[in-house]
Amino acid sequence: MRYIGNKTKLLAFLTTKIRQLGIEPGVAHDAFAGTAAVGRALKAEGWRVHSSDLMTYSYVMQRALVVASRTPRLETLARRLTSDVAGGDGFFARNFGPAGGRMYFTDDNARRIDGARTALDAWRRSGEIADDAYYVLLAGIIEGADRVANTAGVYAAYIKKWQPNALKPFAVVTDAPIRSRLRCRAYQADARDVARELGKIDLLYVDPPYNTRQYAGYYHVPELIARGWFDEAVALRGKTGLIADGDQRSEWCSRRRAPDALRALLEATGARHALVSYNTEGVIDDRDFRAILADAAVDGRVRRFTKRYKRYRADSDREGRRYKSDVVRELLYYARLRR
Repeated sequence: MRYIGNKTKLLAFLTTKIRQLGIEPGVAHDAFAGTAAVGRALKAEGWRVHSSDLMTYSYVMQRALVVASRTPRLETLARRLTSDVAGGDGFFARNFGPAGGRMYFTDDNARRIDGARTALDAWRRSGEIADDAYYVLLAGIIEGADRVANTAGVYAAYIKKWQPNALKPFAVVTDAPIRSRLRCRAYQADARDVARELGKIDLLYVDPPYNTRQYAGYYHVPELIARGWFDEAVALRGKTGLIADGDQRSEWCSRRRAPDALRALLEATGARHALVSYNTEGVIDDRDFRAILADAAVDGRVRRFTKRYKRYRADSDREGRRYKSDVVRELLYYARLRR
């Protein structure tokens, strides 16, 4: 899934640093899971992962990529949702294709997504599939929809002309779960609350929002697919069809509130080690970041690692563009919180 802050291309950098720091696999809290790429990588490295995020689509990804370990008939079920389910003219098709006045998807793809999501909900209600299969397939619908979405990568706006990817047919895209005997868990909750619940653990990994853009407004379409539209009326607002998101807005997106949010999370966690991914364009500057981590560290020391990488771009060059460079530096801070 195209996602601001996605760490897929930085996973080798992150896992290598963990090994170089001498942190052995144990229990980890991935506090801002997003698309669950880091949680999946940690699970593959032998960690027992607890992941959390406020967004429903993230919870779905966590259940699919971190929690699930075995899903029989996965390919067959995905193929059925892609090819055998009749496209529906339901809520999603009426609101996110041209027929509903929005060009997020072609009418055919919007109907296919509608049909697949509706069928999956029916399978779960009837008991045809278990929870692991449900979440893996739902993540596959979200991923498949993202691949044919007529956007620049976020859903704050749709493009007024059809992009080549948007004209391709929708298909459910799934990844086989990583098998593990270690029981991982997903939470749709505030990171501080989860940290307090977990108590003593080995590693806290923090990859928070680093700018003022609220994810709830940038990814409302995947959020709607994750939530579904079957049990209660869904109210859409505005040109892009935004949904209610008051309880999913993050204080980490505020220059004024983000520093206190970092302090509060470090106070709440019982982790021995903390790794925090950030960005050279973040709302908390480097000096403040180091000071907050140093206050929490058992020895007052903070180490910082950097890596240059190509910026995720959801806009084009234009006068007044906020970010001028196509290359930024990933900042990875480390502090030992407890002995």
